[in-house]
Amino acid sequence: MDLDGVLWDNLDISSVPRPYFKVADGVIENREGIRITLNNEAVNFVKWARENGAIVATMSWNIQENALEALEKLDALDLFDYQGIEYNPRKYERLLNIISILKGKGISIEPNDVVYVDDRNIHIDEMRKYVGNILFIHIWKEVKDFDEARNIVISRIMGD
Repeated sequence: MDLDGVLWDNLDISSVPRPYFKVADGVIENREGIRITLNNEAVNFVKWARENGAIVATMSWNIQENALEALEKLDALDLFDYQGIEYNPRKYERLLNIISILKGKGISIEPNDVVYVDDRNIHIDEMRKYVGNILFIHIWKEVKDFDEARNIVISRIMGD
């Protein structure tokens, strides 16, 4: 799952200077008063996925320290089994790395079992080229909300 514009409302956490301070449940801000608000729909989607046996990872093109601090201060770090946060656009490399780690633990993940949620489609062609035919949830564009995303996952991945 992408972070910017998906898990939280800010579109570029890398551009928000640290440190961050919790000002309310699901809300942080920095010394300049820039606020970042957690998307509760996204949180509930991640929790639902994990309750149904999914292994959930972040896939984010961000400065790792900024994203991890935001996740921690928003009490969202533990939502994810793995962190795929690096300051480069090659999200497919992070996904392949996580798949490799899981394989080393005896967990085989096929590309058609991978669900990738992002508000932008700029990474999906490379991800499909290098990883395979993953399910892309283009949130807020082709998929209007996380209820619709959940229904897509149920029908395409879970087979119900």
